[in-house]
Amino acid sequence: MMSEYKPRLALDMYVLAQGIKTGVYRVCDELFARLAASPRFDVRTLIREGDEDRAAEYIEAKGLRADRAAKPADADILFSPFGVAPRPWLDDAQRLRAHLVYDLIAIHRPDYFTPEASAEVRGIIASLDEETVIFAISEHTREELLAYRPDLRPEQVTVIPLAAGAWFKPCEDRSEKAAVRAKHGIPSDVPYVLSLATLEIRKNLDQVVRAFVRFLELNPTSAMRLVLAGMSGWKLEKLNEALAAAGTWRNRIILTGFVEDAELSPLYSDATCFVYLSRYEGFGLPPLEAMACGTPVICADNSSLPEVVGDAGIAVDADDVEAAAQGIQRIAGSDLFREELSRKGLRRARLFDWDRCAQIVADTLAAAYARHAAQPSHHEAGFSGYKNGSRGPAFAACGPAVPDRCDGAWPLWRHGLAAPCPPHRTEGGLRMRGQLKRGTPDEPLVSYVTIVRNNAATLARTIESVQLQSYANVEHIVLDGASTDGTLELIKQHADRLDYFASEPDGGLYDALNKVIPLARGQLICVLNSDDWLEPDAAEIAAHRMRAESSQPAMLLSAALVEASDVLHPWPPAFVHPGSYFTCAHDCHNAIYATRAAYERTGPYDASYKIAADFKWIMACLDAGVRFVYSKEATVNYSLGGTSSDTGRHSIECKRVVADRFPCLLPAEVDGLYDCFFSLPGVELGTRSDRTVDHIHFLQALFTKYSDKPELLNAFGWASITTLKHPLDAPTVDTARDESSIARALKDAAKSVLGKYPWLYDAAAGGYRRLKG
Repeated sequence: MMSEYKPRLALDMYVLAQGIKTGVYRVCDELFARLAASPRFDVRTLIREGDEDRAAEYIEAKGLRADRAAKPADADILFSPFGVAPRPWLDDAQRLRAHLVYDLIAIHRPDYFTPEASAEVRGIIASLDEETVIFAISEHTREELLAYRPDLRPEQVTVIPLAAGAWFKPCEDRSEKAAVRAKHGIPSDVPYVLSLATLEIRKNLDQVVRAFVRFLELNPTSAMRLVLAGMSGWKLEKLNEALAAAGTWRNRIILTGFVEDAELSPLYSDATCFVYLSRYEGFGLPPLEAMACGTPVICADNSSLPEVVGDAGIAVDADDVEAAAQGIQRIAGSDLFREELSRKGLRRARLFDWDRCAQIVADTLAAAYARHAAQPSHHEAGFSGYKNGSRGPAFAACGPAVPDRCDGAWPLWRHGLAAPCPPHRTEGGLRMRGQLKRGTPDEPLVSYVTIVRNNAATLARTIESVQLQSYANVEHIVLDGASTDGTLELIKQHADRLDYFASEPDGGLYDALNKVIPLARGQLICVLNSDDWLEPDAAEIAAHRMRAESSQPAMLLSAALVEASDVLHPWPPAFVHPGSYFTCAHDCHNAIYATRAAYERTGPYDASYKIAADFKWIMACLDAGVRFVYSKEATVNYSLGGTSSDTGRHSIECKRVVADRFPCLLPAEVDGLYDCFFSLPGVELGTRSDRTVDHIHFLQALFTKYSDKPELLNAFGWASITTLKHPLDAPTVDTARDESSIARALKDAAKSVLGKYPWLYDAAAGGYRRLKG
C-alpha cells in the first residue's frame, strides 16, 4: 500500500538568516520549528544567495533537519514570512505560494520608514495574487489588506493570532531580576515603568517619555524610573527632543539597548507596569509578552492592539499623555489594582498559543495544496473566460503581420521630441530640468502618454488622476497639437508635475501617438485620452499584473468604466484571437498597458486611419506573438463621444483592417465576413441590398476557395467558434409561448449584447428615446 504523499514545503529563511531579532524574527523562529516538525510535510529550506553561512548557523543551532530547495522544482509549496519571493518562484505557476503579512504600515505611513523599507513592503503586497495563500497576524491586518487589494478574495486570507514565547512567564527568582537590573543599569531598590520596542518613530516613545515625566510631576516624591528597552532604529528626533525636554527628570530615564531573550521575563516581571503607546501595530507582541509575565499593561487603543490586550489592560489614546500618566499613577498607587490587572493579563495571554498558531498554518497549507494539486497549474484566457492575470495563448500559427522589426526604425526611444526644436514647438516638464525617472523589474515605471488638442475642459482631471496614483513610480507625458483654446496654458500650469510636455502641430491622433510613444521611459506604456481619467490604483494593478512580463513583448488588457445613458457599465476586455479580425477586438485602448518590447515588435500605429488604428495595432500585436494578459480590474474611466463613437465610420475602418491584413479577399467577401461575425451586423449599412443571407453557404465557399491560405483559414476558424451552435444543443421551441415573454427575451438579449459595448448602448438608447418622442 502506497503511503500518502507529503507536500514538499520550502521555508524561506530570509528573515532568520538576517539574525536581527525583531518581532518578525520571533514569529519565524516560533513557526518554522513547529512546521519543520510537522509529519504532514516534507520540509525544505529556501536559502537566498548570500545568506548561506548565516542560514547554516541558524539551522545548526536549531537542529532543523531539512534538505535545501535550490529551485522551484524542489518544492510544492513556498512559505515566505517576509520579503518578495525570488523571481523564479514568483513566475512558476506550479508552485503554491504562501505569504505572511504583518501590516501595511509602510504603505499607509511611509514617513515611519526609510524609503527602502517602504518599497520592500509595497513590493511584498504587490507580489500577492489570487492564488497566493495569505496569512495575516490580526483581523485588523486582514481588513486593511483586503481594502488595499480588493482583487484578493477574503477566503484566501487566514488570520493566525500570534503568541508569546514559552519562556515568557512570571519570574519569581530574585537573583535573576537583580542580575538583569545590574546589567542594564537599573538601581536595585527602585520601582520602574517598562517600555520595550525598537526605538523608532512609529513606537511613539516620545509620548511615553512625556507621560512618565507627567507622572513624576504629579508624584514628585516617587522614586520611579522609566526603562526604555530595545535596539536603536530610525527617525529618533522626536524621542531625543522628549528626552532633552525631560529636564531634571532625565536622570530617571534608562535606555538599555537590545535585551537578550533570556533577560526579558525577569525584566517584564520586575516592572511596576508596561507602557506601549505605539501608533500602529499589525499585532503587537510586547504587550502580550508583558501580560504573560503578569505585568499590568497600559496600551494604545489603535490598530490591532485591542485584539491583543482586550479588557486585560488600560487602553488610552496614543497621544493622551495625561491618561497614560494617570494609568501609571493608578497602578503604582494600588497593589490591589495591580494584582487585578496582573491576573487578567495572565488569563488573556493563555488564549494565545504558538502550537495552535502553527496548527492553523499547517491545516490551511495542506487544504490549499490539495485544491491546488487538483486544478490545472496554469489559468489561460479563452472563450470560457479568464481570471485576473490570466495569459492568453500564443497564436504562432497566425504568422507575422508586420515586417521584421530588427531595423529599429521605430520607436527610437528618446527623452524629448527630435532636435532641432522648430520655432512653433513649446516644451517643458521635469525632464527639461534633468529629472529622469527609472524603473526596475520589481518596481516597473508606468508611463502615461496623453494626446490633446483644444480640450482644456477635461485635461486637468486627466492630469490629476495620474498624480493621485497609489503606485508611486509613474510618469506622464503630454503632447499638445498646437491648441488655441487655452489647453497649452493649462499644461504649463502643471509643468512641475508633468515629466515632459510639448506643443506643435501634428497630423492627427495616431500621427501624434507615433511621436509620443518613443518618449515613454517606462517598462509599461498606457495611452490615456485627455477626456478620460484613471482609477486611483490603475498603475498599481498594471505593475502587479505585468511584473513578470515587463521586459517581454506583452500587454495587459484591463477593464474600463463607461457611463452611458446614466448607467455605469464595466467594460471588461474581450478575449482577442485571430478571428477578432472579423468581430472587431472590443477592447478599450486606454485600458491597455503595453511593454516597450511590444511596440518594438509591432511598429507604429497606421496614421492613415482615423478611428480603428488602435484595433489594427492590437491585431498586429497578436500576429507578432505579443503575449496578452487579461484582467477585469477597472483602471480607467472612458468618456463616450468624439470620432471613436461614430459607429458607421468605425465599422468601415474595421473592414478596412481586414482588407489590409488579408489582401486576397474581395471587397464583397470582406462585407460578407462582416455580416457573418460582427457583433451587431450591418450597423453602418443596415439598408445594403447585397447583405449576406446564407451565411453557412458563404463561409463554406470561402473555406474551399482559400484552402491554400492557412493564416486566413485560421482566422476563419477562430471567428466561427464565436458563433458556433450545435443542433443537438438547440432548445425545443414552445409555439404557445406568449408574445410578451418573447419580447422580454429579445429585449434581454439585446441588452446583453449592447451592455458589452457601451458606445453602442448609448447610441441605441438615444435612438429608442427619439422613437418614443
